[in-house]
Amino acid sequence: MQIIFFIVAAVIIFRLFYWQFLAKNSFGSDAFLIESEIPASRGEILASDGFPLVTNQESFLIYAKPHELKKNPQEIAQSLAPFLISEKFTTDSARLSDSDKEQMKDEIKNKEKELQGKLADKNLFWVQLARKITLETKKKVEEKKIPGIGFVQDERRFYPEASMAAQLLGFVAFDKVGRDTGYFGLEGFWDRKLRGKPGRLGQEQDPLGLPILVGQYRPIPAKQGSSLYLSIERGIQFMVEDKLRKAVEKYGAKDGTVIVADPKSGKILSMATIPTYDPVLRSEFDESLYKNPAVADTFEPGSIFKPIVMAAALDTKSVEPNTKCNICSGPRQVAGFEISTWNKKYHPDSTMTEVIQNSDNVGMTFVAEKLGVKNFLSYIEKFGFGRQTGIDLQEESTGFLRPDEEWKQIDLFTASFGQGIAVTPIQLIQAISVIANHGLLISPKVVEKVEDEKSEEEIKPKQEIQVVSPETALQVTEMMVNAVEKGEARFFAPKGYRIAGKTGTAQIPIAGHYDPAKTIASFIGFAPADDPKFVMLVRFSQPSSSPFGSETAAPTFFEIAKELFIHFGIPPEK
Repeated sequence: MQIIFFIVAAVIIFRLFYWQFLAKNSFGSDAFLIESEIPASRGEILASDGFPLVTNQESFLIYAKPHELKKNPQEIAQSLAPFLISEKFTTDSARLSDSDKEQMKDEIKNKEKELQGKLADKNLFWVQLARKITLETKKKVEEKKIPGIGFVQDERRFYPEASMAAQLLGFVAFDKVGRDTGYFGLEGFWDRKLRGKPGRLGQEQDPLGLPILVGQYRPIPAKQGSSLYLSIERGIQFMVEDKLRKAVEKYGAKDGTVIVADPKSGKILSMATIPTYDPVLRSEFDESLYKNPAVADTFEPGSIFKPIVMAAALDTKSVEPNTKCNICSGPRQVAGFEISTWNKKYHPDSTMTEVIQNSDNVGMTFVAEKLGVKNFLSYIEKFGFGRQTGIDLQEESTGFLRPDEEWKQIDLFTASFGQGIAVTPIQLIQAISVIANHGLLISPKVVEKVEDEKSEEEIKPKQEIQVVSPETALQVTEMMVNAVEKGEARFFAPKGYRIAGKTGTAQIPIAGHYDPAKTIASFIGFAPADDPKFVMLVRFSQPSSSPFGSETAAPTFFEIAKELFIHFGIPPEK
């Protein structure tokens, strides 16, 4: 009997030794270690004054343990569903329209079916019912006192300024495996910095999967995400969005975009688009609103492109400001096409300054012919067209320029007044900033500083290039000032300020031709002309009140400029 006892004891000791040492060594040190992820707190996004535009708010994950449920799954589903539907219906149900109420009923029914399916499987030890629910919702569910329902603390994005700068900021949503991931705008571009690094909590378990209470724990704390400090000024952003919203409604435009930047540093002070969306209730908005048109949209710029072409011609000495156009007395025939002025009025022997003042398409073909294709392509590349500016926002487009070898004379001529090429709003801001900044290109940026718990990193512009000479920049500036003071939009300009600007009205290409009834109306400029504090682009798509930039975009530009003069403390000249 003793022999049998010793044999059994020896087998047990050997097996324990095997599992504890031999097997553990053969399978690796983590053979009996289970790990759980500790989510990291996402970094904040703050305006130039340090006020958060995006921060984190306490939220909760709600789960169920089906085998612990005492009530019928259908009954529990009916009880929980009204709290777990879209916040559109739960935040202020008293103000819902009749159609919203019908939609809410349908969503509750669908949620009941979903929850019932999850709760009915008794083989599941744990099942997630919803994430990112508010503290208020958690309290309402707890009042139901349903055994088997529990919560885990979580975080969700909170927007103290509501939907302000939504397309610029982007949003956070779940990826394919359920992790918080940034999409669009700053959230998308800076996702790796913002998300931080999740921690790990490990615990040893026995071969049956039960935790060993005296086993080794290997906690790795989560590292909070970095915070972004922006160049965006809250006061300017709020004012621009308000002015733009009113202008889109006033002029019956499909949409509108405004960018305000500091031409000397490349810092974006404001970037606004109307219509916009609410990041908290983004599922209630069309997904097309998620992208940021200021960096993602491409369009034919029309006449606001003329100062760029003129700058190239002046810099190469192809023309001088007082060079006279000897072909400006009437329309021009080129390769079977007629090129005319926008108002069918012609100005014989116009100077180059007057060509910009009158926004003369025929005059610009004269400039382009003097410049030549090779110089034209060289300079528009230097100005940054045909490639990304490198701004720190997701989904930036490159625009479109045909390959160099495909350019013909007619292409050069139409491009000289902004047709046949596609650019982005941010490319135009970068290019006109060159004129405002003595010929020096500085790439635009939104983030000034990235800061984590231990360090901070200043974000510098990606490139600084001398595109044209300071003399050329000054000549074009004076041409643009003259265009404001004597051009079609002069009646809207505030008195006492030297503003450099240019209107634009471009037809929209559709299926190989231009739609005569639809236009892009725009105005771009900077002020004060002698020491610019801001450069600004205003763009409207398909304004219905008037197709012309001089009657829609220009008044909006000057309305915003008046507020910017006050903001920067710039008094009018005597």
